[in-house]
Amino acid sequence: MREQSIFLTGATGAVGSELLRNLAARKGLTINVLVRRTDREPCERVKTLLGDLDVTAKLNVLEGDVCAGPSLGLDNAAVGSLQRETTHIIHAAGSTSFGLALPDARAANVWGSRNVLDFARSCASLECGAFLSTVYVSGKRRGDFAESDYGDAGHGFVNSYEQSKAEMEEMVREAMNELPLILVRLSIVVGDSATGRVSRFNAIHHAIRLFYTGLAPMIPGEPAGPVDMVSSDFVAAGVLQLLENGPSPGVFHLAAGRESCSSLEELVDETMSALARFRPEWRKRSVEKPLIVDLDTYELFVRSVEETGNPVLQGATRSIRTFAYQLAHPKVFETERAAAALAWGGISPQPSLAFYPRVIKYCLESNWGMRPC
Repeated sequence: MREQSIFLTGATGAVGSELLRNLAARKGLTINVLVRRTDREPCERVKTLLGDLDVTAKLNVLEGDVCAGPSLGLDNAAVGSLQRETTHIIHAAGSTSFGLALPDARAANVWGSRNVLDFARSCASLECGAFLSTVYVSGKRRGDFAESDYGDAGHGFVNSYEQSKAEMEEMVREAMNELPLILVRLSIVVGDSATGRVSRFNAIHHAIRLFYTGLAPMIPGEPAGPVDMVSSDFVAAGVLQLLENGPSPGVFHLAAGRESCSSLEELVDETMSALARFRPEWRKRSVEKPLIVDLDTYELFVRSVEETGNPVLQGATRSIRTFAYQLAHPKVFETERAAAALAWGGISPQPSLAFYPRVIKYCLESNWGMRPC
């Protein structure tokens, strides 16, 4: 990259932390990282994320909040400096929770993005702003979903996360008329392709755990339906390549796509196979492979679980249903624009099942993040 000043939000999240580590190792770069205050100091949180990485970029940690208005919770001096110097923005902050009430999801994903857009309008040297979204703004659509497609086309959404991201996209698309922006829609990000390392455990990892414990006797979907997963290192490399070279305005899918996704049946089979391979003692428990059933059958199962009053089973079905319903609406995410923009850098997704077993191994060895790995 040329000498640039990048403003990054969401650096403590699953994708943002990968972006931060990638950027921090680059020379001739200034990174201004916006971090919310929690029970730990922002600088301490960033230091933990970077670990023993050799940081060669100039790194500034700023305490703020994208939901705190156009100033993002920063003082006037900090805002003024950023407005003069920022050349690129990566907005990776927001909520990825599937279970939020819609007003709460909007507060994090729509209004926070609106504030970042207002900030972007004040940046005199802005070359490109990348707003991260999800391919699941497609909602309950079925079939092919192109980078030129928008929203649910009237079919509805599976959860508030999808809807709030679709509403965020409407706002960003309108702003593309005045700002050099790109929307980068991400597929399911599962972990590092080489090590399987997971920086933030999410719905797919919890589903693996339910398979492991035998608390997912069935899932909704179609056996041949595509399931799209990508690695965190592919996403980080792809976002940064698009930020610098992707034509703006534009919408890009960082997804496995038709050629590299797996079927739901292949995913279930590989999950069970990997669990048995990495935990031979687990095989002796004879955990049944989850059945793949239609949505009506699955909803009947969920109702029967609720009627049992068993808190363990109820918790398992509730944790999986907010995302598993998406499996009942199979779709293929087209990636032509992204593939063309990433080709010269040699960046492309691996087949999902090529790295997925490493992620399962990491989940087991770390006990889903409960112990160091």
